[in-house]
Amino acid sequence: MEAKTLDDMKAFLEDATDELLTLREMDNLEMYRMITDKGKELEGISDDERTDANFVYGCISNVYIADSVEDGRMHYRGVSDAHVVRGLLAYMVDALNGLTPEDVVTGTRGAVEKFAEDIDLKATLTPNRANAFGNIYQLMVEKAAARASKA
Repeated sequence: MEAKTLDDMKAFLEDATDELLTLREMDNLEMYRMITDKGKELEGISDDERTDANFVYGCISNVYIADSVEDGRMHYRGVSDAHVVRGLLAYMVDALNGLTPEDVVTGTRGAVEKFAEDIDLKATLTPNRANAFGNIYQLMVEKAAARASKA
């Protein structure tokens, strides 16, 4: 697991925002294609990891997020049966993987909220998908908090 700083995470989300907004300016569908394509990069989870503890509640689609700590760094994996939600999950996984559990808990909220606001998530997604994004992030933070308390 490659170690990542909060600055690395912020830079990743800023780059993703720029790319998505550029695509949206060309054609809104292109932005969705990019998000959907991003979801294809997502490292999946095993059937054994599809548990209540890994389930993201409050989503219309089925979303699961598994986590582990490698060399003191968070490693998330996940799956969703909805293409756009899977893509958004992939962005969050890429952004938060490699951070310490403490950094995920204390240092990511502002950058993640800025990402959602800048790509105008609430306006470009259905309310349920926009809520799914927040619920995905919340579960990732809860998992990091649980890991941090064990350290």
